[in-house]
Formats: sequence, structure tokens, C-alpha cells
Amino acid sequence: MEKGCPRCGRMLNENVQKCPYCGYDFKELNQLFKRYDDLKNIQIPKYAGFIKRMAANAIDYLFLFIIFTIIEAIYLYFVMPQIFTNFSFDNLLLMDTFKISIPYIVMIFVYFFYCVFMQSSKSMATLGERFVGIAVIDDLNSPLTFGLAFKRNLARILNVITCGLGCLLIIVTKQKQALNDKVTNTFVVNRVTDENYNGIPYAHLFRRLSAFIIDVIVLVGIYVLYNYAIEYINSFKVDYASILQGILFICLLIILIIYFPYLDTKRGTLGKKIMKIGVTDYNENKISLFKSFLRLFGCIIELALLPFGTLLAFVTPRKQTFKDLLTKTIVVRCD
Repeated sequence: MEKGCPRCGRMLNENVQKCPYCGYDFKELNQLFKRYDDLKNIQIPKYAGFIKRMAANAIDYLFLFIIFTIIEAIYLYFVMPQIFTNFSFDNLLLMDTFKISIPYIVMIFVYFFYCVFMQSSKSMATLGERFVGIAVIDDLNSPLTFGLAFKRNLARILNVITCGLGCLLIIVTKQKQALNDKVTNTFVVNRVTDENYNGIPYAHLFRRLSAFIIDVIVLVGIYVLYNYAIEYINSFKVDYASILQGILFICLLIILIIYFPYLDTKRGTLGKKIMKIGVTDYNENKISLFKSFLRLFGCIIELALLPFGTLLAFVTPRKQTFKDLLTKTIVVRCD
């Protein structure tokens, strides 16, 4: 019996483990088939649930809020420069509140048409919805027309009038429709409903939170030691005390800045080591320092999206939070 070499195409004896012509190692082929055999399917519901939808909305709100806060600062600089030149809370109360709020009133209309245009486009989703992997469709599984997208977003006022109960319908309805979806007969679905993975043991959110709490305790302990050291230096009353304090402050700042990013490149902080979890890419390789700093930036945004940025770990196949999705990283169990 013979077998063909995948690299050079020559026919070889079936017992040959390495091609004598091109050096191809047949172990690579065996490993490839083994990985294929190990692949398992994660079944994802067709309809997107409450957490994913709220996370998508929060991402869109935050994105537009940051943009319009910058626009408002520029607007007020030209329209009401006294806010910047003679700022005080007493003066702020005397300002024309309508003028101050104009950019945010405009933002409501911009957000409305932003949702209409994006959901009626080929992407079928806003930026936030695309980020979490969901799309809006009609009852024929097709993209919304501009008119239907307009009606759907206008009907969101029903969710507001009902004090949010319209949104809570997502939890109890079979097709996970909010009140505005029911009225317009539209649906929010997951873009992927069947995903492969190779049996990676993804870390549960509770274990990750425990690791984070441990890390916070460690950082608080370092800060306490810093204060103790400052007091100890002050007790000597020497001329170079201020220099030592400055050096200690710089050291503290460096530790606070690099603690998470640097240690995550080593697969985990002290808290993660104790909880036996680590940060990797999708292939379970160590992440770069750049990606680690990007995770820290994503963590700041995730805190602004609370609780939905973190709760994404309950509804994503790889148990990923916002910062994981942003950096395409995963947190895995190491036990």
C-alpha cells in the first residue's frame, strides 16, 4: 500500500513517517485529523436574548455619548465661552439649560436615524449589534426596509412608556421579541447559530470575578505598603525625603499601570494563577503586550457598560466579556 505526500505529491510506502524527498512530516497530517475529530459544536439559539441586546444598545449609546460630549464641548466653547473662562457650579445653574442640552437633544434624533439606516442596510445591525453578533430581520428572514426600520425604532417609545416592561418581554417570549418587535413583527437573531470549538475549557465568569477580586486586594495591599513607606520616610525628616517619595510614587504608578497588562502576557495575574485560569488567544497561545494593554482599555469601557458588558460571558459561546470580544482573546481554565 502507498500514500501520497501532501507537499510534493510523490507516492510513498504507507509506513513512511517523513517524506525523503521534501521532508514533510506525516505527524502534522495526523494532528490535523485529530484536531478535526476533536471539534465539537456549540449550539447557539436563533433569537438573541436580553443580555446581548442590552449590551448592543449600551455600546451604541456609549459610542454616541462620547462623540456628542466632544461636540457639546466645542459647541459651548463658541456659544457660551464663560463656562470655560469663569466656571463655577453657581454660574452653571444660572446658565440657559436649553442651550446646554441642545447637543443631547440632537443626539436623540441622530441615534434614531442611525438605528434606522444601519438596521435597513446590508449589515442589518448597528455597530453595537454587529459587535455582539446579532442582526435585525423581518418575518421573511430578510433585511428590514427603511420604512419598517423607521416604524420599529419609532415603536421603541412603547418600551419607554411601559417603564421598560416592553423590553422585559424579551425574557418571556418564545422568539425573544420586545414590545416594539411584536408591534412591527420583526426579530433579532444571532448571526451564528452553530459554532465549532476544540474542547477548550473556557473559564466561568464567577471564577474570573474571584480572580479579579484577589487582584484588587493585592493592589490595595501594595498601596497600603506605599503609604506606610511614605510615612516612614517622613519620620526621618531628611532633605532627600521628597526625592524618595517621588521615586516610590513612580514605582507605584508603574505597578498600577502594568500589573494587569504585563502579567496577562504571562497567561495571568496573581489572582488568575490562584483561580487557575489564564488569558490566551483563540489558539491558546500567549497574548502580546499590545493586546494586553488593549484588554485593559476594553476593561475600562466594559465598566462603563455595566452590567451588560460583563454579563456577555453568560451568552457568548466562549464565555467572553466585552474586552474579550474586542481583543479576540479568551480566558481558559488551567486545572
